[in-house]
Amino acid sequence: MKLSKSDYAIEATADGGFYAYLKSNILCCAYGDSLEEACDNLAGIVDDFVSDMYMVEEFV
Repeated sequence: MKLSKSDYAIEATADGGFYAYLKSNILCCAYGDSLEEACDNLAGIVDDFVSDMYMVEEFV
């Protein structure tokens, strides 16, 4: 899933890394040593979250 910059926020952490989270669901979050790594990790988390939602929908 391609995220636009308005979909997520990034914050710097005290240890020099970056924390990225989805604005519409703060449970979808990721950490990275660089901005790009945090964004890439977040995109993977969002993909997993969306596919899990579809699996639950099919089960119900």
